[in-house]
Amino acid sequence: MSILKHKEKLILATKIHDKLIGSSVLLGEKEKQHFKHVSSYIRNILKTNPKANIYSLKTLTNELLSYWNESISSETEKFWEELRANNIDLKRKEPLRFALNKKRFRTVENGIDARKNWSELIKYPSIIKKFSKNELGKITEIIVIDEEKRLTILKKYLAKKAIPQTQYLKFGECMAYFSNCRLFEKYFTIEEAEALYNIWKKFKAN
Repeated sequence: MSILKHKEKLILATKIHDKLIGSSVLLGEKEKQHFKHVSSYIRNILKTNPKANIYSLKTLTNELLSYWNESISSETEKFWEELRANNIDLKRKEPLRFALNKKRFRTVENGIDARKNWSELIKYPSIIKKFSKNELGKITEIIVIDEEKRLTILKKYLAKKAIPQTQYLKFGECMAYFSNCRLFEKYFTIEEAEALYNIWKKFKAN
């Protein structure tokens, strides 16, 4: 792809980005403003720097795609569908494919997205086209196992009433996962959930 063609496609991609960010039901207003600022910044750089080289274009492209390459949702699928419909052939990362290959999610954010959105995504046309029934079943299993592992960690340290230094980050990820996926009420009483938060706060205060 020539530099000029890459630049034109990147500008169009920022406009598709803005449209889908603006209509998102998953993002809050602060997140929307942040992502729109990113696309505005990219267009401004391209406008004020007409001699941008391929390295700077790749850097700006990666910046624009950072959210769309890491998120797992129907909105993310729509973004990539819009790119394809407009013949914008930017390279996509596949967090679900990574999960299939490694039998785990690369980040807790990937796990949260998958847990929250999988019941919708598993019926989504592009997902059905991309993954076999067997692969869809394996992704479902990975989501279930991820949840169970995080539950085990929380129960373990709830019983101990303390978090070892080596497990602090993992514990924090589990708390974020359960909070974002609204799982505390599924597995814990109100008192147990409060105890988990107190254990976490006590560790951070030390």
